[in-house]
Amino acid sequence: RRLHRPRALPERFVCTEDLTGGALAPVEGTDSPLFALEINPEKSREEFRTINQKNGGTGVKDFMDGMGLGILADQLGELKLGELLDTPPPGLDEAIAISKVIQFLEAPEYSMFSRIVFDTAPTGHTLRLLSLPDFLDASIGKILKLRSKIASATSAIKSVFGQEVQQQDAANKLEQLRERMVKVRELFRDTESTEFIIVTIPTVMAISESARLHSSLQKESVPVRRLIVNQVLPPSSSDCKFCAIKRKDQARALDMIKSDPELMGLNIMQAPL
Repeated sequence: RRLHRPRALPERFVCTEDLTGGALAPVEGTDSPLFALEINPEKSREEFRTINQKNGGTGVKDFMDGMGLGILADQLGELKLGELLDTPPPGLDEAIAISKVIQFLEAPEYSMFSRIVFDTAPTGHTLRLLSLPDFLDASIGKILKLRSKIASATSAIKSVFGQEVQQQDAANKLEQLRERMVKVRELFRDTESTEFIIVTIPTVMAISESARLHSSLQKESVPVRRLIVNQVLPPSSSDCKFCAIKRKDQARALDMIKSDPELMGLNIMQAPL
């Protein structure tokens, strides 16, 4: 089963079903069963934003002001949960996508799959993904802690306006996301079930970036054993000058892998252009 960032799968696979709905779709033309699934973080973020907007009516704040609880109302407003979802911090899209993966891992109907390939975006997204636990502790943890402290003082007021159940629903979703991220952190470091495979191309810049990525993954104790180099020009006897120059540049980049302390110990796999 392969998961990919939105709008990319239709360009790479021929599927018998529409991928826009976020459901598993069989992929045609493969030797063994393969299913594809597009994850759209924006759709998941919109679902939570809708719940949050229902909780943001001014009636509750006005009533709390009248009861002398204006400070608590201001604290709730300062959480700016809606703004968090409108302008998400780096890595939130990856957090939502990975939380979906955890859902699939926990659901019995997905136990038939022997391997899941999660195709991340370039290096920056992957590194941001690794920093998610810290972000969640600082943001979601703060929201839940503050909500718990003031729940007893505001529950009766919120009940008058029918907000209590809705706010609890939003809090539950946040807590579920946070718990899944803890599982993600453990999953990414489980050498028995997980492996990060770095995919690069034979250029000096790309190889250097791959070395930095491997260094960051090692610091996070993420298992990496293989490096795939795409677009490698095969040997040729043609007199194409451009190809000869390109092949020479690629050879230089490939030599970098052999001598780079971050990459030389990995199992190198080359894929021809």
